Amino acid sequence: MSLSNLELEILKKVAKGSWSFQRISQELNVPISHVKAVVKDLLRKGYLRKIECAETACNKCPLGNSCPFSYVPLNIVAYVLTEKGIGAIEKQLSK
Repeated sequence: MSLSNLELEILKKVAKGSWSFQRISQELNVPISHVKAVVKDLLRKGYLRKIECAETACNKCPLGNSCPFSYVPLNIVAYVLTEKGIGAIEKQLSK
């Protein structure tokens, strides 16, 4: 199953780290609701994984020391690429 250009662009933005739905919406010039729908679809397809952060969970988090939110005492949600997501980006870059 191939990914759309928008799906690939969103995966690349997530791979770079610090991002938000609003920033992606502005940078790609698409409605924020569309970005959220695509992220939801990428989760369903297994390209992204959702991590729900809580203050007490930092030491168990797969983001470890690279988390841009480790200093913020909030309950947040982060998204990371799965192996499948990394593979999709690598495949696209090798073209």
